[in-house]
Amino acid sequence: MKGKIIFKEEQSFVGTWMWYLVIGIAFFSVGGTIVGLYFTQDKEGIIGLIIAALVTGAVIALFFTSKLYISIDQNNLYYRYPPFVSTEKIISKDDVKEIYVRKYKPIREYGGWGYRLRLRSGRALNVSGNMGLQLVTKNDKRILLGTQKPEALKHAVRRLKENWGLDG
Repeated sequence: MKGKIIFKEEQSFVGTWMWYLVIGIAFFSVGGTIVGLYFTQDKEGIIGLIIAALVTGAVIALFFTSKLYISIDQNNLYYRYPPFVSTEKIISKDDVKEIYVRKYKPIREYGGWGYRLRLRSGRALNVSGNMGLQLVTKNDKRILLGTQKPEALKHAVRRLKENWGLDG
């Protein structure tokens, strides 16, 4: 059961530069298939058009359903990132060795935005930007949760560390 929430954030791809990418994918995949059908007069090419439309629809649906939820109460941190992490994950003081807000390089460290796994830098769940909450667990797993509210998150992390009895 959650206590009094001291930080809450919901992020999505809607309204970010990623929509330009989605529109570009839709235009080139479906448009390219239509142009190809026109010039080749290949009636079986309709299968390619259907596949292009389905893939484009799946990418758009993924952007609409991907949302990062982060909340912090006095004792725990909670997050989920449907459809990749559909059940809420809870991180308590017993799990954490380090926790802090930091600037990061999304492309260099994680290969971009979204749900990312890297051997060296760990797991990242981010939507946009270059600020995030870095967690290092007691078994040395690294998790980075992106944020668009770094100052509010820093304040919440300070309060969380006080409650957990962590330094810094």
